[in-house]
Amino acid sequence: MDKVSVVIPTYNCLPYLPKAIESVLAQDYKNIELLIVNDNSSDGTDKYLATLSKTHNNIIVINTDGVGAASARNIAIKQSSGHYVAFLDADDCWYSGKVSEQVRVHQENKHLGMTFTNYDHLNENNELIIDCLAYWNKYNSDQNTVHFFDNPLNDIFANNIIGTSTVMINKAVFQKIGFFNEEMSYCEDWHFWLKVCEHFDVALLKHSYTGYLMRAGSITQTDSKRWNNLLSVSEVISHYQDRNTSISKKSLSQARARLQEGYADYFRTKGDIYTALLHDFHSLLIDPQTRRVKHTLGDMKKCLMPSQKHKQSVPIK
Repeated sequence: MDKVSVVIPTYNCLPYLPKAIESVLAQDYKNIELLIVNDNSSDGTDKYLATLSKTHNNIIVINTDGVGAASARNIAIKQSSGHYVAFLDADDCWYSGKVSEQVRVHQENKHLGMTFTNYDHLNENNELIIDCLAYWNKYNSDQNTVHFFDNPLNDIFANNIIGTSTVMINKAVFQKIGFFNEEMSYCEDWHFWLKVCEHFDVALLKHSYTGYLMRAGSITQTDSKRWNNLLSVSEVISHYQDRNTSISKKSLSQARARLQEGYADYFRTKGDIYTALLHDFHSLLIDPQTRRVKHTLGDMKKCLMPSQKHKQSVPIK
């Protein structure tokens, strides 16, 4: 039975971390080592992990001094001893059977470098909002439980449907392409998945095996982080656009449209409906989608309401 190394980076996430850890320990696949990187938390995480590691000999605690998620994952990967490496964010959780099913798919398809699964968006009451594949309306047209990508680079470039907490990677992948880019503060996960897709076969398990928590007031939803994330997405798109790769024109258009949709949502939540509408039109022009029509019509309606006052700003080029 091949060992699976599970990597959890955590920073001040103690209210959620025990649930994440328990979801790993409760898996029916037992040959697991759990590497938890406490990245300078100040909420008592260190004491909790010190106690936990004394009662579980398969838990390895690594303390770092604020290196960030990419570096934390890289440190754990380099210390791991498993044949496969799986990732879990500290505020997410796994459902039963996740690890065993992904290992099964890897073992039956030795050519795979990476697998990932569908996942559920959950609110803080643990209620389902929507699952990833339903939101994107992709890969649900057949009854197969596993989707093997013909061209994973184009698919994942067009729409990053990969949730970090769903990924399992053959450790040999890191030997070939390296690790997460530690110079990137945002979007480093998508950037790494694209590197994997350039060199390895990839498969999707269409069953949902992970709960992704949509935290109100989470650091991931602050204005500055959302803006910097959009800029990082733009940089990755430009990087692949400028390189001689196998990215198709269609995938490039879809990625650009998704970026414009992201800008529209950013300005919409800030109350700048006029600028959001400009990005709505841009996204709709590049890659028409039903949801983009709805967003555009909604923003047009808000702009035409005389009682509404909206901020104005310079559109993103």
